[in-house]
Amino acid sequence: MKRTFAALALSLSLPLQAASPTPLATLAVDPYWIALGHYETGKLGGWRSYVDDQAFFLAEAGASDPAAELAATLEALYQPAELGDRHPQCVYPARTRWLKERLALDDLPSPDCAEYRAWFADVNPHSTVLVFPAAYLNSPSSMFGHTLLRIDQADVDSHNTALLSYALNFGAFIEGDDNSILYAWRGLMGGYPGLFALVPYREKLSEYSRLENRDLWEYRLNLSPEETGRMVEHVWELKQVRFDYFFFDENCSYRLLELLEIARPGIELTEHFPITAIPTDTVRAVKDAGLIERIDYRPSRERELLGRAEPLGAAEKAWVL
Repeated sequence: MKRTFAALALSLSLPLQAASPTPLATLAVDPYWIALGHYETGKLGGWRSYVDDQAFFLAEAGASDPAAELAATLEALYQPAELGDRHPQCVYPARTRWLKERLALDDLPSPDCAEYRAWFADVNPHSTVLVFPAAYLNSPSSMFGHTLLRIDQADVDSHNTALLSYALNFGAFIEGDDNSILYAWRGLMGGYPGLFALVPYREKLSEYSRLENRDLWEYRLNLSPEETGRMVEHVWELKQVRFDYFFFDENCSYRLLELLEIARPGIELTEHFPITAIPTDTVRAVKDAGLIERIDYRPSRERELLGRAEPLGAAEKAWVL
């Protein structure tokens, strides 16, 4: 197998138009491999990755060459199992699973990915909810709303344990105290790096509903446990990986659409947003793709208070509000 792999990797390292067709040459342009590398077609041809972090790539030219990245990944998967958590199979579980399935790699070493297994077991992904907090005018990046994903465990509905779920958020990483003008300018021009973060959902709920008084809509998606798990696998690969962040296109909503394309191969969501990705429009795209199973509404703390005060008379409202 290793001798065969070496020959295939060599052919893959050649320009695709000059090399004879091989399984690896086909895989290098497979939509799922392109999605795993967050590649897009370059303005002058070729490929470029949205990832702005060389540490994400195993090949020196991996950011612009999916074929080189594929060859480097296959070679790395055969590194000694003694590397443990540092083994590429542990660092790239989504790549590993997909390549094992597509190439029937039955002779790979078996490293002990203890850190990844513990993390995945803690998240315990079973289903996915797209969360849309309403617009927040005090933040330029949230003036048109925001989107994040909630990763639920299997018993979330039967035990009403959504507060124990994890929220998957993509946002700008801001260091220092930029004033509002500089903040808006840098956000528009890609001056901030964007990072994924997995945090307890109760923290995001408190932030949006109580501190910022934002209503939330929760769209339960019809992703299967396998699809949700596949997406969470890739989230591990994106840990501390930086993207360029732009308020109006390469933002929270666009990055989450990419993850949904990882979860369910074949759906086309990002192609609808070549210029801007406004959160409300991306929610509509998810709905049009037939992914929404149920919608739940969580009013903000302020709206709850006003609702409870509605039956009161004018004098009573003046006293309590």
